[in-house]
Amino acid sequence: MKNKIVVGIDFGTSGIGYAYGFSESIDKIFLSNLHLQKSENKVPTEIVLDNNLIDILAFGNECKSFISTHEKDKYEYFKNIKMNLYHKIYLIKSTNGKEVDIELIIFKILKKISDFALEQIKITSNIIVKKEDIKWVVTIPAIWEERSKQIMINASIKAGLIDENSDKSLFLALEPEVAGIYYYTISQSCESYKNDHITQGKPYIICDIGAGTVDICTHRKIMVNNKTPELIEEYPPIGGDFGGNKINEEFIKRFIVEIFGEKKVKELRTNPNDEDWDDFEKSIEDKKKYSYENELCNIILDCQIFNDESDDKTLDYYIKEYDKKDHKYKIQKKNKWKLEFSSQIFLDIAKELSLNIFSKIEEICKNVDTKDILMTGAGSKNILITHYLHDFCKNKNIELEFSHPPYPEIAIIKGSVLFGFQKNIIRKRKARYTLGIQNALPWKNDFKEKGKKVKLENNQYFCTNLFRKFITINQYIKYDDIKEHPFIADDSKPNIIFYKTDKENCIYIDEKDENGQLILKNFGKLEFNIGNDFDKQNPYVKVEMKMGGTYIDISAIYLKNGKKINVTQTFI
Repeated sequence: MKNKIVVGIDFGTSGIGYAYGFSESIDKIFLSNLHLQKSENKVPTEIVLDNNLIDILAFGNECKSFISTHEKDKYEYFKNIKMNLYHKIYLIKSTNGKEVDIELIIFKILKKISDFALEQIKITSNIIVKKEDIKWVVTIPAIWEERSKQIMINASIKAGLIDENSDKSLFLALEPEVAGIYYYTISQSCESYKNDHITQGKPYIICDIGAGTVDICTHRKIMVNNKTPELIEEYPPIGGDFGGNKINEEFIKRFIVEIFGEKKVKELRTNPNDEDWDDFEKSIEDKKKYSYENELCNIILDCQIFNDESDDKTLDYYIKEYDKKDHKYKIQKKNKWKLEFSSQIFLDIAKELSLNIFSKIEEICKNVDTKDILMTGAGSKNILITHYLHDFCKNKNIELEFSHPPYPEIAIIKGSVLFGFQKNIIRKRKARYTLGIQNALPWKNDFKEKGKKVKLENNQYFCTNLFRKFITINQYIKYDDIKEHPFIADDSKPNIIFYKTDKENCIYIDEKDENGQLILKNFGKLEFNIGNDFDKQNPYVKVEMKMGGTYIDISAIYLKNGKKINVTQTFI
C-alpha cells in the first residue's frame, strides 16, 4: 500500500482542505468532503485547544459555535495562523492572550485535517490505511523563508505525516508551482482546455493570488526524449503579503481605525466570545466585492458594533473627530450607526496592491523573455485587479497576455496531489540567494585589506573570515543536485554557521554595503554529534546539502568510517 496514495493538504490563510488520489489512476483526484464540518472542500484555518494545549476542543467550522457556548477562560482559541510564518513571528497568541510556539498549533491542525483525510479514504474507498502508508504533500507559499518551512516540517513529523529520514523537499510543495503542474496536466488531458501558454521551450509566469500572499513562479516546459514532461524554473519565486485579505486589513487600518480608534477596534477583534466582529469583517468583504462589481459607487456599512451602551460617544462624535483630521476619504452621510462613503477607498487599495503585483511581474519580464501569465488562486477571479494590471501594462507599453484558466480555487490542492506522484517534474530551480559558510585559508598578501590574520597551529597564519560559496543567486540547481563540502571537526560536537546574500560575489563574511550594513546575513547553523567516533587524528567530515527541491536538507558523513552523523539543522 505504501506510496500508492497521495494526500495533498492545502494549508491556506483563510481555509484548509485536502485532496487525494491513487497511483493507478492519478488523473482522478478526489477533493475533501468535510461532512462532519458541514463543509465540502475547505474549513477555516482555526482551532480551539484546552488550557493545557493538549486536547482539540473544536476545529474549523466548529470553533465559532464552541466559543459562543463556553466560558472564555476554559479554552485557547487560535486563528490567523499562517501569515505569522510569512512575517517571521514564531510565537502566536490565542484570543485569550496566551503565547504559544506556533509549531505546536500547526502540528495540532495537521493532525486533525490528516485524520479527516484518513476517515474519508476509509469510507469512500472501503480501505483502511495508516498515515505512514500515504505520501503526504503540504502546500506552502513559494516566498517563505527556510525557518518557516522547517516549522512545517517539524510539525508534520509530530503529526506522523513524514519521518526524519524522508525527502523533505518532496513533502513541501510550492503553491504556484503545483498550480502550474495542474494546469499543464489538464491542458494535456482535457479537450475543453488547451493553453497555448504552456508550450515546448516557452517561459511563462504563474501568478498565485491567495488570501494572504501573492506568489509568482516562472517556468519553462521541456520534453525529455520527446516523452517525459519536465518544468524548468526560469526565475526564483517572488511575491509579497498583498493577497486578498490585505485589502480588508488596509481598509480597517485607513478608515475604521481612523474613525473609531485603534483601542476600540482592538477590543472588538480580540474578543473571542463576540461573533459581531466576524460578522463585521464579512460585511466589509461583501462591500469590497460590491465595489469591484460596480466600481465607483456609494457604500453603506453598518457599524452598530461600535455602539457601546456604557459609552456616551455617538456616531456624530466619531465622525466629527474624523473630519478634524481632514482625511482624503469623506463620510457623506450617517444614520443609526451606518456610514455612507465612496467605494473609492476600496478601489485605491486594490490599485495599490495590483501595482505591487505588477512590479513583481515587471521584474521577471526584465530578466526572462516572456509575455504569458497564468493567473491562479481565488484572488485571480477579481476582475478589478486584472483591469488594473492591464492598465499598468498599457501605461508602460508592456505587452503581456493574461490567461485565466478554469477552477483557480482548486488548482493548488489538486496540483499538490499530482506533485506527489511526479517528484521529478520540476527538474531545475534557480537559487534565491547566494549561500555559503565561513572559511579559513593559509594567509596570502591578497587578503591584506579586509582579511583577518590569525595565528593557528604550527605557527601558521590563516585568513579566518573568508566566505566559501555553496551556490550563487540565480544559479540553476537540479532536483537531485547535492553540494558537498569538506569540513574539519575540532571536537565531537562542532557546528557550522551558514550565510546568505542577494549579491553574486562576496569574499569576506564581514563585508558591508555603502550604508554600513553587513552584506551576508546569518542564515542558520548545522550542529553535529559525532560522539564516541570522534578521532582528533581523523577529524574529516563531508557535509552534503540538497538544494534543488523545495527545502534545503543537510546531512553529514564522518569520513573515517563512512558513518552518517547525527545532525541538527536550524534556520534563522
